[in-house]
Amino acid sequence: MAKTKYIFVTGGVCSGLGKGTAMASIGAILKAAGYTVRVMKMDPYLN
Repeated sequence: MAKTKYIFVTGGVCSGLGKGTAMASIGAILKAAGYTVRVMKMDPYLN
């Protein structure tokens, strides 16, 4: 069984930077290369 690898995409306080679009593109490229991809979105801010 292959080791699990993680990719974290962060983006500071400015919204609308395209983090979701970039992550979807990276996920599509990895999936086309034969990797299993799972995307999880989280809010790291403590409100």
